[in-house]
Amino acid sequence: MAMERNCVHMPIFKGLLPLLVLAGLTPSVLAAARDSKELQWGPCRLERLAKQGFDCSTLQRPLRHLNPDGPQVDLAVFRLPATGPADQKIGTLFFNPGGPGQSGHGSSWKGLLLPDAIRRSFDFITWDPRGIGQSSPALENCSVGMPQRPATGRVAWDQVLMTRQQQLAEANRDCIVRHRELIQGMGTVETVHDLEALRASVGDTTLTFWGVSYGTVIGSTYAALFPNRVRALVLDGNVSPWLGLEGLSHSSLAPDDSLRFFLQANPDLAYKFDRALKSLERQSLRLPDGSVYTRWDFLDRLIQFLPISRLAGSYGRTLIMTVDQAVFSSGTQRAAALEDLQQPVFRSDPVDGNAAAGFSAVACQDFPQRPEMEAQRHGLSELTRRAPIYGGSLAVNFLAICSGYEELPSTDPIPRAPFNVSDVSGLITGSNWDGSTPWHWSIEMARAFPSMRTLQVVGQEHGIYLNAQSDCVEVAVTDYLLTARVPEQDQVCAYETAKDLQAVP
Repeated sequence: MAMERNCVHMPIFKGLLPLLVLAGLTPSVLAAARDSKELQWGPCRLERLAKQGFDCSTLQRPLRHLNPDGPQVDLAVFRLPATGPADQKIGTLFFNPGGPGQSGHGSSWKGLLLPDAIRRSFDFITWDPRGIGQSSPALENCSVGMPQRPATGRVAWDQVLMTRQQQLAEANRDCIVRHRELIQGMGTVETVHDLEALRASVGDTTLTFWGVSYGTVIGSTYAALFPNRVRALVLDGNVSPWLGLEGLSHSSLAPDDSLRFFLQANPDLAYKFDRALKSLERQSLRLPDGSVYTRWDFLDRLIQFLPISRLAGSYGRTLIMTVDQAVFSSGTQRAAALEDLQQPVFRSDPVDGNAAAGFSAVACQDFPQRPEMEAQRHGLSELTRRAPIYGGSLAVNFLAICSGYEELPSTDPIPRAPFNVSDVSGLITGSNWDGSTPWHWSIEMARAFPSMRTLQVVGQEHGIYLNAQSDCVEVAVTDYLLTARVPEQDQVCAYETAKDLQAVP
């Protein structure tokens, strides 16, 4: 469902505005030109980034782009300079890793893995979005733990949902008390205007952008607001531009499909996974340090490994084998497995990255809908029926994500498809069994931008460029970034088994 954007009425310029529009100078473009500032680069304070060759800078931006003289935010920006000669440089490749709520500096290592041709031709720039990470001001003490689910036995998902609503309402309200003004300026529309200012600040006449997951929301919104400024967009692991808030919960179905594909591709693990999970559903494991290892430790951690091909083939396999040995082996083998499961890498995270904090702040500004309780219960029932392993755990987050935001309305909601744009260059990429953003969302992205093309790989990866370990994918995306020429046809790349982990310098 398309949503109306807020508009600003400027009667003084009534006669001038049509002439500006004909010249391609819309209010958004004029504002971006007015606000453009050249970035001043210097050494990074973060030791890891400095050692990896990154430069750092800060871009000051208005909290609300329509109020340039109002409160400001400072965006932390990170650049890996191009390695080639100046006459070979094409421009800047901007990158957003997703979320919402993920920092750019936390995923800056992706720039180090880019093919040599891209490294020679582009500066690689990422940034911490407003309210996140090294940007200032930033949200603090707004996170929440994982949903409270019974360790064993049948799960009463309605009760889990009610408890989750209370948890998120408390966390979100506390966050709003501390950061109300900042949160109201954290929506995607503001982030897209930040991206436009970043493009202008480096002197690129058009934008080259790679966005993963929520990064595709940033990219598609940029295409909707600044279609004439696009050089090349790689939209990788897509969120459908047609969805409202309730529609996001349908991604809860994807992990079960992703897991099913992974086990089919690794049949020696299927039986071990099944029997280990069934055992943990009946009885948790007592570990040597006295802690308890539950089915949720197993499932929550496994689904974080599957979207990354290198981790699925190594850590995912190791996790399943270790849990199976901890349950069914004996003697020293079982003792070693139980000790291994004490490591944080094999346990559920203490903080949920798909709820509260930046995730809720952005989602609840982007989407004005606040689903009623009955609609949430109905959606949960359907999702747990269709995805019995992971559907409930994710659905309770997505359905209750804006609990506590009832009194903080969305003032600048994200534009929804259909978009009144044409001939925007873009490559829409993803895997057919993506466990976070289902492939049909990529099809829906293509429906919103008919001039773009799709590139699918057979696999379960979430975001496929530099992740699927597919030569087919790497060649296609790299060629597109270098030439900005959209392929004549959609393309499918075959499944490739995971290779060894590649170290990041």
